[in-house]
Amino acid sequence: MKTNIRAGEARAGDERRARLSELVTRHRDTVVRYFRRKGLDPAAAEDGAQETFIRISRVDPGDLVSPEAYLFTVASNVFLERGRRARTRREDRHVHIDTVELIDSEQSPARIFEGREALVRLAKILEELPTRTKEVFLLNRMDGLTYTQLATRFGVSVGTIEKQMSRALGHVRARMDQDA
Repeated sequence: MKTNIRAGEARAGDERRARLSELVTRHRDTVVRYFRRKGLDPAAAEDGAQETFIRISRVDPGDLVSPEAYLFTVASNVFLERGRRARTRREDRHVHIDTVELIDSEQSPARIFEGREALVRLAKILEELPTRTKEVFLLNRMDGLTYTQLATRFGVSVGTIEKQMSRALGHVRARMDQDA
């Protein structure tokens, strides 16, 4: 008896999936065009169509009197919700990352001078450190050696390297703040 019920449920599920698949196949492009006509860019129109069909998948199209009418009612609701969400998030004020120039491709002479000046100041500050602390700092920051590699190289514990780095960073930070 249980086997017959499960087989019937499986057939019903297959039929439901087939009806849904047919609805998607028949109307996907139309739904995307609907969102495009509403002013969405191609990617947002695809997203809107996807959201529409996800919502439609929760209902069996066979239970609907007019699946197409329901589909476009859902699409309309998706569009309205996207608009509300955009207003709430103030998406019109967002700047797309592709339009932002993050790095100035041409360095101004003033900026080059400031950079060189900062390097000279850093070199002088590092000269104030004990030789071993300065060496540990430079090997870590310039050559990329890890604390473990530094500990092995100098024959000390990782904790000792951590203390030397902490001292070096604290000194550099304090002196840079003092000179600023």
